[in-house]
Parts: sequence; C-alpha cells; structure tokens
Amino acid sequence: MIDFKDQNQIYQLIAGVSGFTIIIIFCLIVIAPFVPALLLAAIFTLATWPAFTWLNRKLHSRTALSASLMTLFLACCFIFPLIIIGSSLADSFTKVYDALQHILQNNTSDTARMLGGIAYIGHWLEKGWTYFSGDTMRLSSDLQEYAAPTSQKLIHMGGMIGRGLLDVTLGVAISYFFFRYGTRVAVRLDNLIKRFTGARGERVLGVTKSTLIGVVYGILGTALLQAALAAFGLWISGVPGATFLGLMTFFLAFIPMGVPVVWVPAAIWLYTQGHMAWCLFMIVWGVLVISSVDNFLKPYFIKRFIKRGDDMPILLILLGVLGGIMAFGFIGVFIGPTTLAIAYSLIMDWSGSSKSPSHLHRSGQ
Repeated sequence: MIDFKDQNQIYQLIAGVSGFTIIIIFCLIVIAPFVPALLLAAIFTLATWPAFTWLNRKLHSRTALSASLMTLFLACCFIFPLIIIGSSLADSFTKVYDALQHILQNNTSDTARMLGGIAYIGHWLEKGWTYFSGDTMRLSSDLQEYAAPTSQKLIHMGGMIGRGLLDVTLGVAISYFFFRYGTRVAVRLDNLIKRFTGARGERVLGVTKSTLIGVVYGILGTALLQAALAAFGLWISGVPGATFLGLMTFFLAFIPMGVPVVWVPAAIWLYTQGHMAWCLFMIVWGVLVISSVDNFLKPYFIKRFIKRGDDMPILLILLGVLGGIMAFGFIGVFIGPTTLAIAYSLIMDWSGSSKSPSHLHRSGQ
C-alpha cells in the first residue's frame, strides 16, 4: 500500500517534470526562428577564433574591444556585400533585359558577323545566333512573355536574400557575445566533454573544429574570393550587371568548372561589342586570377585543416550547398556544406582503424 506522503511526492515529481518539459518546449518554439542565426554565429566564431585570440593578445586582453572589432570585421565581410547584392538584383535584370532587346531590335546582323569572327567556334555561334534571332518579333514577344515570371522569381530571390541578410545580421550580432564569453563557455564545454566522453570526445571536438575551419576557409572563403574578384573584373571591364554576375559566380564556385560559365560569356560579349582589349583582359583575369584561386587556395586549406581532405567528395559539398539553401535559405550556403563536411570527417575518423595495414597483414599470417 502506497503511503499518502509518497503519493504527494510522486505527484510533485510528475508536476515538476511536466512543467519543466513545457518550459523546454516553449523555449524551443521561441528560439526556433533564430537557429540559423545561432548556427551561423557559431560557424563565424569558430572559424575566426584564432584571429580573435591573436587580436585579444595584441590588445592586452581587452575582450570587449576585441569582440567589437571582430564583429565589425564580420559585418564588412558579409553584411555590406549582401546589401549591395540585394539592391542591385532588380537593376541588373533590367539592364540585361534592355540590352537583349536592343540587340534583337537594332544590330542583329552586326552581332552575327562579330560572332562569326571568333576563332574556332565562330561558325557555330553565328549559325546559332541566326537561328534564334531569325524572327526578332517573335523572340522579343517571348522575352516579354517570360519577363513577368522571371521578375517574380527574382522578387522571390530578393526576398530570400533579404531573409538571408536578416539571418546574417543576427549571426554577426550574436558572434559578438560568442567572442566575448566564448572562452568561459569553451572551458565549461571542455570540462563536460572530459567528464562524460573522455579522450574520444576531445578528439571528436578537435576533428569538428578543424573541419569547420577548413570548410569555411577552403570552400566558402574561396567561393567568396572568386565572386569578389569576378565582380571586380566584370565591373572594370564595363560588363553590365557585374554585381549580380559576381553573386552567380559565388554559387557556381561550388561546381567543378562552374566559374568560367560566368566570365567566358562575358569575354565573348566584350568581343562582340568591339572591346578587344577588355576581352583579352577578361580572359587573362579569368584564367590567372579568378580560376587560379580555386586551384591553389582551396586545396591548401582543405589539406591543412581537414583530415583526409584529399578524399572529400565534391558531391558532398554540392549537396550541402543545395540542401542548405532549401532548408535554411541563403545562409544554408554556409551551414549546409559545413555540416555535411563535419559529419563526413567524423564518420571517416570513427571508421578508421588504429592498426596499420602492415600490422593487419602480419596478424592474418
């Protein structure tokens, strides 16, 4: 028979657990909209933590000042470029659309002749241009027909970038507190890991940190640098919509041989407009500057920070980008590939054997 006092204790326990569960659920509901920003802040903070510790040491442990300067640096790297990109999307589409209409209505034959003068591929370009521009009235009406749906998609893209801008802004703001109080949190987290998981947990934390830094520097950093270089080269060459094309370069940088899809047509367009010098500049800039960054900077950081970085599947990064965008919006570009790369590194680390192949061969004998 259960004592009445024991029953009260059971009821109190049930009420306490229920109340605590309800509070946790409501906390999760409140914090859910900020999860992308929190993840982004964690990525930013961990990736730039060595720079923060160096700056804090130079400023004689003035943590608040160091955190403020690092937050300002992150804002200059991510917030301001997004503002410029978002404001130029509609203007870039209008310029490209007007340029197409002008070519179709005024100098179709001139464009065909200029395309035909391109070495090796000019014949096919001239033939294709003549085929598609044969009926300029129909082609112009088709452009007008698809202009409205395209505008709607661009508005949707602008909304996605706006949401991404809000998340990035929150992520940068939250990074200030991560920088300022991160050392205390890191000490407590390290103590918890040592207490509950031991050396294995410390190893997992180390692999996670190194993979995150490698992905941010090697993959995301390379894509951002290529986008900035492409936008600058396109802008100085006089190509319309340079900022928008720079944004496209950022996304295409995750695809093998994706970056030339932007600067090669730009060089051809400069040639067709009679700007031979700028066409040559764009080719040299694209080959020696934009594309070379991917060949040197990305492998350097991946090999340096990510264990088994040479075996990192490019498909994993591509799926991370696409899946991250679908799940989190624009900032999924940062969260998606980082998360998958960390999971891949952990799986490779856990599935590795502590015995060498030669040792296993001798044991088998």
